[in-house]
Amino acid sequence: MELPNIIDKITHPEEKAKKEYFWALQIWDEGVKSAIWTVEEEKTGVVALGSYESWEGGIEELTAAVDKSLSTASERFVGEGQEPSKVIFGLPDDWTSDDKIKPEKQEILSELCRKLDLEPVGFVSTFDALNYHLKEVEGAPPSVILISPGKKMINLAVVQVGKIKKVEKVLRSENLGADVYEGLLRFSEIETLPSRILLFNSKEMEEARQILISFPWKRLPFLHFPKIEILPYDFDITAVSLAGGKEVAKSLGFKIISEPEKEIEPSYAEAPEGKEVMDLGFIKGEDIAERYPEVVVPSEPVEEITPEKKPIFGVLKEKLSTIKLPQVSLPQLSAGIPFLGAGLGGIILVFLLALGLFWWNVPKAQVTIFITPQVLEKEEELTVDPNQEVLDEKNLILPGQIIESEASGEKTAPATGEKTVGEPARGEVIVYNRTDSKKIFPEGTVIIGPGALKFTLDREVNVASKTPDLATGVDKWGEAKVGATAVDIGAQYNLASNSQLSFKDFPTTSYLAKNESSFVGGTSRQIQAVSEDDQKNLQEKLSSELAENAKSELLVKTPPGKKLIEEGILPSATSVSFDHKVGDESQTLGLKLTVKVSGLAFSQDDFTNLSQKILAGEIPQDFELKKEEISARFEIKEKNEDGSVLFKTSIHANLLPRLDKTEIVKNIRGKNPDLARKYFSTISGFADSEIFISPRLPGILGTLPRREDKITLEIRSKE
Repeated sequence: MELPNIIDKITHPEEKAKKEYFWALQIWDEGVKSAIWTVEEEKTGVVALGSYESWEGGIEELTAAVDKSLSTASERFVGEGQEPSKVIFGLPDDWTSDDKIKPEKQEILSELCRKLDLEPVGFVSTFDALNYHLKEVEGAPPSVILISPGKKMINLAVVQVGKIKKVEKVLRSENLGADVYEGLLRFSEIETLPSRILLFNSKEMEEARQILISFPWKRLPFLHFPKIEILPYDFDITAVSLAGGKEVAKSLGFKIISEPEKEIEPSYAEAPEGKEVMDLGFIKGEDIAERYPEVVVPSEPVEEITPEKKPIFGVLKEKLSTIKLPQVSLPQLSAGIPFLGAGLGGIILVFLLALGLFWWNVPKAQVTIFITPQVLEKEEELTVDPNQEVLDEKNLILPGQIIESEASGEKTAPATGEKTVGEPARGEVIVYNRTDSKKIFPEGTVIIGPGALKFTLDREVNVASKTPDLATGVDKWGEAKVGATAVDIGAQYNLASNSQLSFKDFPTTSYLAKNESSFVGGTSRQIQAVSEDDQKNLQEKLSSELAENAKSELLVKTPPGKKLIEEGILPSATSVSFDHKVGDESQTLGLKLTVKVSGLAFSQDDFTNLSQKILAGEIPQDFELKKEEISARFEIKEKNEDGSVLFKTSIHANLLPRLDKTEIVKNIRGKNPDLARKYFSTISGFADSEIFISPRLPGILGTLPRREDKITLEIRSKE
């Protein structure tokens, strides 16, 4: 820091009090954004934006992504003031419940704050923040559909006249339009959807916008075709900063002035509850120290802000302690130029002393050493029984819990079957009787023509016996005319006239037939039709897709501390409706399907205890097995009528060498991170390491903490 700046800060302390900076950190399922905001001239404002960083998986990936985003914001913030430590979070709706952060998400955020030395002061739902910011920007309560189209999940919210009606999350497929359509179908209780869709949270969304513009929004209650727009890339993190930041700033004693709203209809002009403007803070044109001598921006923990006081705002637990520097008294100097050098020297001395105390006491480090583990695998047959209440270690039976979900959907596929259709040939034959007795031929009697072509008589026919002809001495055969029809379709049955036909069951010496005129009308052609394979393949494909959606629901329904056996999830169709039967002429086949999926979950602690007992005798003396290093694969072997399932289970354990953490911390304290990594390389099995130091000091000051109690060390496996 330059000397003139030091003097300026000392002679004008109110300038420092006027600006306190804060972090805003927005977290989604797949990415994070950050910003630095402050209060200036009685308004909240963003002064630096961090980068968007992707993440997936656990706390390590999230920590790395947040650290990188915060670093980007810090680089853009250089020169503005002291880097902030307090943070407000913008969170997805499924991270919160009843105006509180869910316990499992609270653990993630607490670990994140610990590793990056952040002080949590509050949180806000990102959708609530967007709704608030839209109202501020547009001057009226918005009626919109907010959509964040991620790579794996799509988050949707319907806002009507400034109130969020419902929030949904949809698993992403290759068809964005169909995914959004599926999500909006879930808002069935909303009679009319807003005809304005806003996309946000990504830089490249024009392609998504064009997909949604070209999508046919049938069966959805839009008053007219929706208008689809893209919000500015930084709109959401700015909304989190301004909406959540406004509440935090007011709670810390800043006076906040809201932008005036446009005139709107009285029925919509509902003032938000709990939005009282505080009378404390900075007032333009006045010295706040004179008007309120005791009012400053607090640096100590403040009273907890409850959800009842702040409708869209939630509060995290504050830190329990802060570090205080010892007070230093300066000697009184007489006025005059000779003492100026001594005064400046004293100021520099105090500054260096404060800097040294800060460097010694404040920095913290989270150090993770990754070790290539010794892998131990063992197969066992374990039973998961929903009727069992306690763990049976002797018989290897885990208490289970049945979790069920249901999903419905529609799908269309091309019909690939072929079918021959046409008309049979028809004509008339004369039946001849060459016997001495009359003969009755029933309807359907088969007669055979040239080429073994078969025909049937259209009706019953009675043929008289032969009679002698005295004049010629030659018997006259009995005869009768009757219609006949080909037994199959096709032009080959169009017989030429005067063709001779025989009876299938009688010799021609007794009976025969002949057509005086040609048979006509026989035709055939190939058509596209529905086959059995078409129905089977379509049902399998849709069932698989619905089962995947239902599987996501099962994972959400799985209680904290329990593990769902994903390999044991089995779908069963509860409703199947095809729009065409097998053999129907059609170019497409449609299916409406409802599937029910169920799975078994067990306690993670029960499984860990059972696995440790199974593997206990096979762990080498110098290695240890941590519960977080145990995993398993399951294969259904037998399902029993009582609901229990026998699984063939492959238990996988990463064994880590026993290391003296105290000795490692002692050897790395005060060292440059590169030297610490060099030391780690001497550890047997060392693969990689991660070092997070907070705050991040420049140059030679950027060492690991000098105090051992400021270093947190973890040993993990890396395969």
